[in-house]
Amino acid sequence: MLSRVNRSIVRAEEAYALYADVCRIAVESGAFGFAWIGLLGPSGEWVQMVARAGAAAQLERVAVRDGLAPEPDRCPIATAVSEHQTVIVNDVGEAADAAFWRQALAAVHLKSIGAFPVRMEGEVVGVLAVAAGEAGYFKEVETHLLEEVAGDISFALDVLRREEKRAAAEARIQYLAYYDTHTGLPGRQLLIEHLATAVGEASGSDLPVLLIRLRRYHSVLQVLGQAAGVALARTIVARLESLLPTAFVARVSESEFACVLDTTVGLDVVEETAWRVHGVLAQAMAAEGREVFLDPFIGIALCPRDGGPDEAVKAALLAAAKEPQDPGSACRFYLAGMDSGSRERLDLEAALRRALERREFVLHFQPQVALATGAIVGAEALIRWQRPEVGLVPPKDFIPLLEETGLIVPVGEWVLQEACRYAKHWQGEGLPGVRMAVNFSSRQFQESDVTAQVQRALAMSGLEPRWLELEITESLVLLDAEAVIRTLSELRGSGVSHALDDFGTGYSSLAYLQRLPVARIKIDYSFVANITSNPNDAAIVRAVVGMAHNLGLSVIAEGVETEGQLGYLRGLQCEEIQGFYFSRPLPAEAFADLLRNNSVLTVPADHDRVERVLLLVDDEPNILSALRRTLRRAAFRVLATTSVKEAFELLATHPVGVIVCDQRMPEMPGTEFLRRAKELHPAAVRIVLSGYSELNSVIDAVNRGAIYKFLPKPWDEEVLLAALNDAFRLHEIEQDNQKLTRRVKELLAGPGAG
Repeated sequence: MLSRVNRSIVRAEEAYALYADVCRIAVESGAFGFAWIGLLGPSGEWVQMVARAGAAAQLERVAVRDGLAPEPDRCPIATAVSEHQTVIVNDVGEAADAAFWRQALAAVHLKSIGAFPVRMEGEVVGVLAVAAGEAGYFKEVETHLLEEVAGDISFALDVLRREEKRAAAEARIQYLAYYDTHTGLPGRQLLIEHLATAVGEASGSDLPVLLIRLRRYHSVLQVLGQAAGVALARTIVARLESLLPTAFVARVSESEFACVLDTTVGLDVVEETAWRVHGVLAQAMAAEGREVFLDPFIGIALCPRDGGPDEAVKAALLAAAKEPQDPGSACRFYLAGMDSGSRERLDLEAALRRALERREFVLHFQPQVALATGAIVGAEALIRWQRPEVGLVPPKDFIPLLEETGLIVPVGEWVLQEACRYAKHWQGEGLPGVRMAVNFSSRQFQESDVTAQVQRALAMSGLEPRWLELEITESLVLLDAEAVIRTLSELRGSGVSHALDDFGTGYSSLAYLQRLPVARIKIDYSFVANITSNPNDAAIVRAVVGMAHNLGLSVIAEGVETEGQLGYLRGLQCEEIQGFYFSRPLPAEAFADLLRNNSVLTVPADHDRVERVLLLVDDEPNILSALRRTLRRAAFRVLATTSVKEAFELLATHPVGVIVCDQRMPEMPGTEFLRRAKELHPAAVRIVLSGYSELNSVIDAVNRGAIYKFLPKPWDEEVLLAALNDAFRLHEIEQDNQKLTRRVKELLAGPGAG
């Protein structure tokens, strides 16, 4: 139930829809026959119903004073509001303080009720009430689970009650830093926080942690694609929550899940539970029309016996990762010293410790390009390991170990010094000056004097501070925000600039973002990858760009690989890009050659309204040819494609004013394509071309605003041309209105305004 509520929160854009979803999910879970959410009215005298589900009597509102009434007339909902705490009545038939509910619930065979306060910004604003058919249902575990649901609703209210959608999108990024996007499950950070809290409440007892590793997950995804991964993850969650309804379930990584069990169970029960988990997850799962098997294996650790929350999770991970000696086994308990047996890891760590002394590390540089000019304006310094007898080791294979062992501190300082040295050397050769971006990890801030390191590197190289930029991640804020802000402010005062890296993937807070002395926000590549076809990714990027510009920050997008991505980002006024579309990371001399040759990104010229661009989408080439013949005398520039995927790319790279799409497209219905196009390119006017047999779905799309007009097949040439001219006039009026609005804003923001 908790994960389904969290998925609703991730998707929620409006509070009342969320309330209805929570009530529906509570009843559909099977545990409750009735769910009700009410909000405190402006006067504070009434709790007014805003959503309900189930079979109990209609209850529109509750008087708050009923929570202060003598016991026979006291109402659990009103009491939860007036006393700001959870109220449980485990047997309505016998409780003296539930007179109203005794009659209301008995009629539908419900015997117990719980009321849980919902808060916004710390204040009680409403109540979640649920009733069960079992007397005594609300035990400690169930009560705690429902308090978490109420807490998540409270969190969502803080997100959804922002005045601007942009602020709400930022808050959702903050939420997603703690929860898995696809399943709604808590992530690793929340798992550790939950363990810390639960251990504190366990009075010395050990908490069993089951870490489930799905050994064939990635190989399945290589065959079936990422969409299959989403479906599989949700199937896994459904099976785990059905088997362990009161356990805390989290998603630690893409292929790893965790369950925290009750402290009261013995080790024999823990092992038996692990076998049961293995049994349900070893069964076939459906994905993309196929049956697949994920080959689960479970590592078990006990917290705090095997270490604190973080160490216990690592111990369970290690136990799950260790190949079992018995191929038929399902689980393994963590044993002290288990990690010391990993010869390969020890060898790698030893080799890393020698690598710095032996000068085996090298730097590659990836260009950062200004979209306004196409010129290279920056370089990100990226470490590579040239290991003897092995070759170039991928960063993902050694950087996590650098972090874990603490070697990132001396290696990070070497990277900083080398990057500054190269930047100064290129300037000495007469090459154009570029901003040198160097990544700093949280461990470097924790274990070294960053200010002294930077000053030392600048002094040794002779590089002016204005040419150096530190790239930091959002997770730094979780350390010591005040110390981090103080250090960055001191460095900015000397001329060093800062960028916030991988924005949207970690802990995001506008409160801290406003205070962090950063000049740039870097949008993570994971949001850029599907920006031309995924409205959710596009919405996040639009929100981040708008938010950054409102805060006076510029934006650089990572991982730009296609012309479509480039075109879409230009349309959002993103200032810079970095990615394989222009150049992969290069050795120092190859990067210097780019500067020597004045290599630039060829940026298409901006389009004013000098032509009418029409996009035709139909899977039948003969239909496209017929449409082109019909339009040959019209003053349109016609783009045509038989593929929805290519249509998204064309929309991202051309100033399309009108889209005409066939309803029967093989990849998705035309109305669905146009709905996505509306979210991605709202200024384009959308027309569907279809036979009368699909009229119902087309009418529904018109009613929802996904399309502007329906034209039948076969078409009348005059009617088609008239409809297209009307659509272009509508598009041009909207464009003029937008230009006028921007001009008014510029005038109002200009000197002397206000």
